[in-house]
Amino acid sequence: IQQSLNSSNQNVTNDTLVSCGSYELMKHAEKVEPGFINAANKYLENIKTTSAQRKRTSSGVMQIPVVFHIVYNDSSANLHDSIIQDQLRILNESFRRQNTDTANTRAAFKPLVADSEIEFVLATTDPAGNPTNGITRTFSTTKFFGGVLPYSHNQTQQIQNWVNDSLYYNFFRITQDSLNGRSAWNSLNYVNIWVGDLRIFEPKLNNFKELVFFGLATPPPSHSNWPAAIYTDLDGFQEGILLHSPVVGSNNPNFFPAPYQSYDVAVKTGKMLVHEMGHYLGLRHIWGDGDCTMDDFVDDTPKSSKSSAYNCNHVANNCVDTILGIDLPDMVENYMDYSSGNCQNSFTQGQVDIMRAVIEAKRPYLISIESVEAAPNSVISCYPNPTSNKV
Repeated sequence: IQQSLNSSNQNVTNDTLVSCGSYELMKHAEKVEPGFINAANKYLENIKTTSAQRKRTSSGVMQIPVVFHIVYNDSSANLHDSIIQDQLRILNESFRRQNTDTANTRAAFKPLVADSEIEFVLATTDPAGNPTNGITRTFSTTKFFGGVLPYSHNQTQQIQNWVNDSLYYNFFRITQDSLNGRSAWNSLNYVNIWVGDLRIFEPKLNNFKELVFFGLATPPPSHSNWPAAIYTDLDGFQEGILLHSPVVGSNNPNFFPAPYQSYDVAVKTGKMLVHEMGHYLGLRHIWGDGDCTMDDFVDDTPKSSKSSAYNCNHVANNCVDTILGIDLPDMVENYMDYSSGNCQNSFTQGQVDIMRAVIEAKRPYLISIESVEAAPNSVISCYPNPTSNKV
């Protein structure tokens, strides 16, 4: 399956890495509605331009409620509350730049990195107004949300067709009650994070259980160029983040079986959700999903011709560009690379500006009312007045 995915991408520079599926989902949207990726790029360019021209419209910390939907077929995937709490700690420390490994940020990048002033809290009230701990648990008769591949290795075209027609539908079943998953809480008000088994079962390939994505996130909503057809194509797809259960938290007792055991050290750090949350809030991969001519639309991230492939190579410098008057090396410290979680420790100020701008423009109802603070002596007006719905 991974080879089939790569064969459709002219910009692939890595062979068969298990990866994040967010850009692959964008490519799927491109097939549904040609021109989507170009339009998404223009959207990011516009955000970059407006972010550079304005001060933040919101001051202080933005607090965002999240809900974890644990969808499991066996008890090992029914992750304990302590694992979710550990994951939330890592998410917040990373976004607030309070993680202890910020000390490992190389000196050349320290003028560029920033605290996002975005925090995430487990929801305390569900959509019906009932108290909650922000975690739902759903037993599912579906074992593999990547689906069941009905073809063998010599049926290359059939596999490619299956990827195009079925793969993303299969993944997004986890977001639907009716498809043995768990339906989203209102995505205007919560970040929905689904946790389950994202592997693909391949009975005609010696019952192999293939893992192609550690996680994926949907792009920002209300995107004028996020095609409505993609919703129909995914049969009720829901906004949010999908995670393969072993990558959640740093205290998760589940490990990767062969042949994926080499990823245990690189991705079992809780940083995968940090990466996917970056996508959910508008960020692209730091290498622009291509060669040196491609861009992530952030001015203070150095270009690269490829991902770091879960290495921490501090001497790599795959592209020539100028930031702060020098040609900086590849930024393996950045959460939006495919570097090992053990060397990821930073977002840049440019990335922070994009994420905050996306929240303000595209996800404004996520901001908890408790996180909004008025400046001293400011005048606050309410419109319409009186109001019982939107302020």
